[in-house]
Amino acid sequence: MIKRYSTLEMTKTWSEESKYAAWLQVELAVLLAKVAMGIIPREIYDRIAEQAKFSVDRIHEIDEEIHHDLLAFVQSVQESLDPDLRRYFHADLTSYDTEEPATSLLMIKAIDCALESLRALAAQMLEIAKQHQGLIRIESTHGQHAEPSTLGLVFLWWHDRLAGQVEFINLAREQMLYTKISGAVGTYAGKLSPELEEKALLSLGLKPAKITGQIILRDRHAHVMTALAVLAGVMENISLNIRLLGQTQICEVQEPFGEKQMGSSRMPHKKNTILTENLCGLARVVRHNAGIALENIPTWGGRDISQSSAERIIFADSFQLAHFMLKRLAKIMAGLVINKKNIERNLKFTRGIIFSPDVKEALMAKGMSPLIAYRTAQEAAFAAMDRGANYIDVLSEDPEVTSILPQADLAGIFSYDNKLRHVGDIFARFQTS
Repeated sequence: MIKRYSTLEMTKTWSEESKYAAWLQVELAVLLAKVAMGIIPREIYDRIAEQAKFSVDRIHEIDEEIHHDLLAFVQSVQESLDPDLRRYFHADLTSYDTEEPATSLLMIKAIDCALESLRALAAQMLEIAKQHQGLIRIESTHGQHAEPSTLGLVFLWWHDRLAGQVEFINLAREQMLYTKISGAVGTYAGKLSPELEEKALLSLGLKPAKITGQIILRDRHAHVMTALAVLAGVMENISLNIRLLGQTQICEVQEPFGEKQMGSSRMPHKKNTILTENLCGLARVVRHNAGIALENIPTWGGRDISQSSAERIIFADSFQLAHFMLKRLAKIMAGLVINKKNIERNLKFTRGIIFSPDVKEALMAKGMSPLIAYRTAQEAAFAAMDRGANYIDVLSEDPEVTSILPQADLAGIFSYDNKLRHVGDIFARFQTS
């Protein structure tokens, strides 16, 4: 991942040093399990644990010769051990007995890091929603003015779906707890055993899968990658709608724009929505990586290596991007500009035709047939827009309307209170969130 879209936390998690440290952690856990089962003396483990070290540069040097990074790692560590200890290190294990649990450790660490930022963003969104609970605005559907809502409900919806991702990602996290130390084809050949596997994994905070081949089937990993893709999609939805609400002709909310920031090389007047556009673009990459993860599920027999090269890229990149997106969106929300005058202007822009559903209902309540009531409310609304007139004035000119709806009754229809009477009820659902 390029530095521009990286975070310090994820860079550390997915660094080569972190990967090899996780490999070493697994190798030592296996040795400790062998001690507990009486397979090797405690003194052997203690000496190995004290001496075992690796060098990234040395691993690269060996890998250039043997083209096997796990064995290059093993050889690098063995070189740091007393000669009599070297035969114990990585004994009975195949490569993925080390790599699978280590990948789980890295995945879980990365998931927990992302969850921390996700929870913070969801909480931030809820606070912003509460601040604007009663700020009435016009909601659009299909790009057209629909019915009144509040700005707080917009943010509350975003909060709800961000909070929902915590549950989805935790389900993916649970999948990554299950891994293996079961040998080359999952039969515990050599001195491996289900008991050893369970003891070693338990010490790492992991659990043994009930059955494996040489690898864990990549459906578990795909679950994680698709969870990240869904999270990215939710953040894209938020970003896209901030962009839409920031258009010149709407301009209800705007992403932060720095005092010395420049919007366009040609047009100094522009405040381009570069932050939210950036997030929309990055979401595409995370979704694409999820597709690769899904393609990694099929494997030849107990394993092949086709998924390995892709995973070296997509795991780190997807977590980097998801975490970067969470942090950037939090900054956007912290500096979001709310233009209340424009919100009021847009609310009144269509001169009351947003009350056409209420007019239709009132006409039907007075005995008008549903179809005629619909057409009457619709034709008056279209006429008001064409003429630039107030909807209530156009309705007042229709004798059929005024014959069954006195002026006072008609005026009473044009009230936001009835339309928004349940906003508080919706917010109440989140009091314990």
